[in-house]
Parts: sequence; structure tokens; C-alpha cells
Amino acid sequence: MSDAEPIVCRPTKWFFWRALALFAMFAVFAVLFFKDWKTGYPGKNLVYFSYKAFEDAKAAFAERKKEGLTKTEWERFAAEQELPAPEEGMLPEEAVKAWPEELRNYDLYRPAYEAGAMEAAPPGWIDYSDKMGWDEKPPSKSYDPAKIRNQFIYGVVSGVAALLALIFLLRIMRREMKVDDGAFYSPDGKKVPFDAIRRIDKRKWDSKGLAYLYYEDPPGEKRRAKVDGMVYGQFREEDGAPAEKLFQRILQNFSGELVELEEVPEDPGPSAAEESSPE
Repeated sequence: MSDAEPIVCRPTKWFFWRALALFAMFAVFAVLFFKDWKTGYPGKNLVYFSYKAFEDAKAAFAERKKEGLTKTEWERFAAEQELPAPEEGMLPEEAVKAWPEELRNYDLYRPAYEAGAMEAAPPGWIDYSDKMGWDEKPPSKSYDPAKIRNQFIYGVVSGVAALLALIFLLRIMRREMKVDDGAFYSPDGKKVPFDAIRRIDKRKWDSKGLAYLYYEDPPGEKRRAKVDGMVYGQFREEDGAPAEKLFQRILQNFSGELVELEEVPEDPGPSAAEESSPE
């Protein structure tokens, strides 16, 4: 085998596309979580509490109207009102917390109230939501600050996972495993001379493309190297099954212990009680 050509196995397209998909998945998650943290949940809260303000305005106007409400009284009252968000951090930072002009201005709100007092939606809400570009049906619930902060945490975790997946992908794509006429070279740079290999565990080779080489280098110092045919080379016949050829080269130059089969516990047979029991 002294003149044997080296066999080189590089990362496969199978690995590349799966690692890239993993990176893309975590990256998309990170973007969505950060979006919900920064604008998504606070934006939904703004719609939710704006709707609540229109409901509050309807109830307040109806109650005061019975007492002979004047323009001055309403505008003084409405100017003191804010969106009913119970906690800080629930609305976008740039949001105006005061009631919208459509509620504070008596000349705007009174005709809206009179036209929509009997409607399901609060008076003026449909026109206001249309003006703001919102769905006229508000969100069914609000999001408290803890849930909003959680989106940031999930975004950070997903971003870190995406970064790690990218680093792993770039790291693997620069590696290769190979054999020449005297040694196996693992993807992490280990050189495993054939004559240093004492045992090969190939129990997972046929099912997962994994084998482990146990060797001594220097003599007396036990080490292990992995042959990963699923990530490097693969077994496609149309490509020449490079991973299988590489592993066969190792086996051809190996004379130690070969572990091939999973250990299956022996069947103890029927117990004495079972043997003595009547049919």
C-alpha cells in the first residue's frame, strides 16, 4: 500500500444544507423575538389600550351627558386622561399616553358619540383605527412587561444559538478527513498511524457512518479518533462512496481488535417456576 493514493473526504452537501438550515432557523427566531420585544408586543398593547380608552370615553361621556355636560367640562376631563396601561414598559417608548385628540376634542367626539352610541364598537373607534392603520378588532389581550422582556431573552438565546451554528458550520467546512499509505488524519488534525491503532469500534458504521479508532501515540498513551462518514465524504455510489473507501483503507492496514456487533444479552430461558407450572 506504499503507493496508494490519498483518499480525502470533505464536508458533504448533506451536512452543509442541514447546518445552514439550523443557522437560518435560529436567526429567524432571533429576528422574530427581537421584533416582538421592540415593536410587536408593545404595538399590540398600544392598540389594545387605545381601544380601552375609547370604551372608557363612551362610558364617561354617557354618564356626564345626563348631568348636562358642557364642552369645557369634557375637554378639561379628557385632557387629564391617559391610556389605561397599568404598568410602565407596556407601550412603545414613543407612544403618546394621553387620550387621542378624537376623544379630547368635544366638537370631534360629540358627533362621533351620537352617531355610534348604539354600535358595538366604541364611538369613533372605527375611524380612528382606520386612520392609524390598525385592524378595527383589537387584540384580545395585553402583554405585561415580563412577557415583553422574555421576548428579548429568547431573542438573545436564539441569536447566540445562530452564531454558534454559524461558527460550527464555518469550522467544519474548513476541515477534512483523509488517509494516505501510512495513517488516518482526523478532521481535528490528529494523525493516527495505522500501526498505532489497537482497536476499531465499527458497531455504528453501517447505521450512522461512525467508527472509533483506539490507538497509542506515543506508545502507552491511549487516544481515540472518530471517523465520521456522514459529515465527511458520505456513501453515495455516484460519488464513489468516498467515506466507505477511506474506512476500508484503514481496515486493510489494521491488525488489532475489531468490534463489529452489539452485545446482546443471552436469553436466560424460562425460570424454574415457569418450567414447573402446569400447562
